[in-house]
Amino acid sequence: MNKRIFLFGFLNYPRGSAAANYTQYLSNALKEAQYDVYLITNINEEFKLQEQEGFMSYNAIKIIPFHISKRRILRRLEFEYGKGRILVNILKKHNLTSEDIVLLYSPDLYVHREVLKYKEKVGFKTACVATEWFPTSSFKSRREGKAYHTYFDQFLPRHDLLFPISSYIQNHLIEKNCNTMRLPIMADVHEHPIGTKSFDKIKFIFPGNGLMKDAIEVILKSFCKLAPNDRKRVELHLCGVKEEQIESLLTPQEYENLKEILVVHKWMQYKELIALYQAMHFLVLAREENQMTLANFPSKVPEVMCYGVIPIVSRVGDYTKYYLEDNVNSLIFDGCEIDLCFEQISKALSMTQDEILELSAKARECVENKFDYRNWVGKIHHALVNM
Repeated sequence: MNKRIFLFGFLNYPRGSAAANYTQYLSNALKEAQYDVYLITNINEEFKLQEQEGFMSYNAIKIIPFHISKRRILRRLEFEYGKGRILVNILKKHNLTSEDIVLLYSPDLYVHREVLKYKEKVGFKTACVATEWFPTSSFKSRREGKAYHTYFDQFLPRHDLLFPISSYIQNHLIEKNCNTMRLPIMADVHEHPIGTKSFDKIKFIFPGNGLMKDAIEVILKSFCKLAPNDRKRVELHLCGVKEEQIESLLTPQEYENLKEILVVHKWMQYKELIALYQAMHFLVLAREENQMTLANFPSKVPEVMCYGVIPIVSRVGDYTKYYLEDNVNSLIFDGCEIDLCFEQISKALSMTQDEILELSAKARECVENKFDYRNWVGKIHHALVNM
């Protein structure tokens, strides 16, 4: 009988967040490593889930829905303080034994507290994914900051195994004598077709995110520097960024120049997002070097590379250190300055169609060989067996 793993995260699963994507590939790898995987999560209503052995399922992964109240005040209280209690009540229904594993993808202090308390009674093993390391300055209140640092520095080390997303987080955890296995965001190259690209325009994409680790102003101002002839050949697609935000970062003249090449996408269904990625030639990502960007690993990089999209990125963190190679499968610049970013955009525009296609094929190859979850099955299994 396969060993059971109960994997929890408040993820808006499937496909509702970068965390949902990370968890999908991790679940696939665990399933391939002969574990019986149960994913406990809130459900993304955009997707119709199937049924499998009495459970909801998506891509053959069994899902146990995680509900919090729809009533506003109760919902707020449960979201802030009650997720750990709700999770433990779900786990109790499945009669956990010392043979089971609970794997958490959550920075919620109360989740860790409740699960570790329940673990003392039952004796199952616990593991945890660590994909971020936020500085104190990124929290709205002292209470939030204190809760986060208690989770990160006191509760993470109490788990049997940690999966840090980057060497920056891993090194910190090793100093605390934690058992770690570094695990980047993975991918599934066979999930969707790569698509074919037209060359009527050279298409760049910036898929934004809520916390804005990315220096969008640098990207916008880099494109503002393009000569009129180059502007005619280019489209810049933006996701997760509002038009007003773009306007506020630019002078009226810059905005006027940029308007003709900008395509601002509002909320998109996942299948629309895939069609967009399939049509793109380059991803542009400018990042300052700081604690947040060194700790993080942008999921959008391997995600778009599945479709042969070539990353143009700042050299920061593990993805440029271990995976991407300048002029082989990506274009990399040092720092986060407008001129440096503009230089790489100009380089991309000077390339022939054949040169773009060659770099595109290498980007796809990089994902197949380094990020696809099938490459990580053995390592994950080894780490779990030895925890």
